[in-house]
Amino acid sequence: MSARFMKVVKGVRRGRAIAKKIRTHFLWVVLGFGGLLFGSAYLVWYQEQNFQGPYINAFWSVLFTLIGQGEFATNPRTFSGRLIVFVLSIIGVALLGVVFSEIMQRLMASKLRELMGMSRCKYAGHTLICGWNERGRLILRELLATGKQVAVVASERPPSLANDVYFVSGSPADEEVLSRAGVSNAVAAIILSNPSGNADDADAKTILTSLAVESANPELYTVIELANPDNERHARLAKVDDIIYCDSLIAEITATCAVHAGISVFMRDILCASDEGHRFAAFNIPGEFEGKPLGDFFAYLRKERHLPVGIIAPPQDNLQAPVGLWHSRINPEEDLTIFLPMKAVCIVKN
Repeated sequence: MSARFMKVVKGVRRGRAIAKKIRTHFLWVVLGFGGLLFGSAYLVWYQEQNFQGPYINAFWSVLFTLIGQGEFATNPRTFSGRLIVFVLSIIGVALLGVVFSEIMQRLMASKLRELMGMSRCKYAGHTLICGWNERGRLILRELLATGKQVAVVASERPPSLANDVYFVSGSPADEEVLSRAGVSNAVAAIILSNPSGNADDADAKTILTSLAVESANPELYTVIELANPDNERHARLAKVDDIIYCDSLIAEITATCAVHAGISVFMRDILCASDEGHRFAAFNIPGEFEGKPLGDFFAYLRKERHLPVGIIAPPQDNLQAPVGLWHSRINPEEDLTIFLPMKAVCIVKN
């Protein structure tokens, strides 16, 4: 019994060693298999068909021989043809099995690595979601509704994550993980707050992640969640572009809905991009409108069926300020002279 077991173990080891050699020299195996097919097809074209008809017909005859089908496989006319059928029936079929099994194994391994979040994201111009909480699903829905490509970076794969969302496993504060998420090719990053622990600890982790993201790609537009407004000064040192306080924002919306009955329907419409209603959008004002009254650009937007509601612009004494520090003006005077850079905020149809 032990001798038989040892033989099985040795056989398994030999099989693993052969499989390792095949993976290492897989390109040569493929080239050898291709050479066997094309060489056999040429011999069939020469010996069996006397160069009659196109070469591709001989090639198809060789392919069908691998599965034991076709006239040539069952009735070769020459000795060379019989030899080719014999070689293809043994060596060719074996090589075909090796090549296809290796291809399938590599495809399955690649897909498994992707599902586990270990592959490298090849998106460009995408948005990163760093971390995950209960708001992540809603944020993801809105981003996908606008046609954005999204990569999620989290320690665990979120449940029911859509197939068109790329998942990267690991800490979003880790440089190697961010590199796998394609941070250098991304245009924006949303850093979600960790709901566990107290507010200051959660904010500290969020700011640490923002430092890693900004260090990896300083041109990235970074939006972060904070729980404690006192920590904003630390986040600004990390050079983030936008800071959202979800608790205070929800409280303000809730109070507004209580004071103005029915306004929640309107707010839901313009804040949601995933339905057939409307949403907010910001457009850079083109250079051709510089120095002209704001009303001229607003008239152009109305012709495009957009409803202008305001502008955002940098402080007059610091035109190079990041967008997150720009000032907003709701319902501005239309005789205001346009200076650049400036963005017009509109309500547009989804």
